Amino acid sequence: MGLYESGNLAGFMYRLDSGSEDEARFWNNILVFTFFNGFRKAFFPLDNRFQGFFRLDGSLCLYLYDYCPVRRNDKITFEGKKVSNAVWRFKSGEQTDLFVKLFSIAASHIRAIQENRHRAVLVPVPASTREKHRTRYEAFCRKLSADMGIADGYGAITVAYDRAQFKGTHGNGDRTANLEFHPERFRGKCVLLVDDVLTTGATFIALRRKLIAHGAKFVIGMFLAKTIAFEDERKDLSINDYTNPTTSE
Repeated sequence: MGLYESGNLAGFMYRLDSGSEDEARFWNNILVFTFFNGFRKAFFPLDNRFQGFFRLDGSLCLYLYDYCPVRRNDKITFEGKKVSNAVWRFKSGEQTDLFVKLFSIAASHIRAIQENRHRAVLVPVPASTREKHRTRYEAFCRKLSADMGIADGYGAITVAYDRAQFKGTHGNGDRTANLEFHPERFRGKCVLLVDDVLTTGATFIALRRKLIAHGAKFVIGMFLAKTIAFEDERKDLSINDYTNPTTSE
C-alpha cells in the first residue's frame, strides 16, 4: 500500500498483486520519502512575488505572505497553515535554500532593489538571543546575498547580550539596547533589512532610524510575512511607485 499526498490532501491507495520485488522497493522508497523526509513541499507556500507594498517610517517595505498567528482551536485555512508552517521553519533555520530562492526571485521584480544592487547590503533584524540569531540568519544571509549579488551584512548588527522576546505590541522598551552597530558594514549603502514577521513595526522603525543615524543611505524592509491584524501606513500600492526610494529619505 502506498500513499500520495497532494496539495489538497487527496489520497491514493495501491495494492501490489504481482509480488514484484522492484515494485515493492519502489513503494517503500515513496513511503520513506513521504513520512521520514523533513522537507515536504506540499506544505509550504511557494509564491515568489512580494504581495504587499507599503511605507513604514518613510521606507519601502515588502512582504511575501499574510500571516495569522495560530493558537489552539483556531480555525485557519489550509493556505494559512502553510504560511504558519513557513514562518516556524524560517525562525528555526530550516529549509534555508527554499526561503533564499523565494526572497531572491521576489526581489528580482523590484526595481528599487535592482537599481541599487551595486550599493546594497543585506542586514537581518536581530533575533532575541545570539544563538537564535545565528541559527536563523547566518546561512540565510550568506546564501541570499550571494544569490542576489549584493553584500552580506550578517555582522552589521550584532547581539551583545540576550534579551526577552518581544511579542507583538508587548515590550515597549528600547529594542536596540542589546545591539551593537558596525557602521563600516553599511555606511553610504542601501540596507535591505530582512526579518521573518512584521507585526507592530516598532522594531523595524527603531532599527531603521539607528541605521540612518549611523550613515546608511536608505533602508528597504523585506519580510517573509506580515501579521494581518497590523494596520500599515499604506496598502496595495504599485511597485512602480518605488523606482527611486531615495526621494523620500
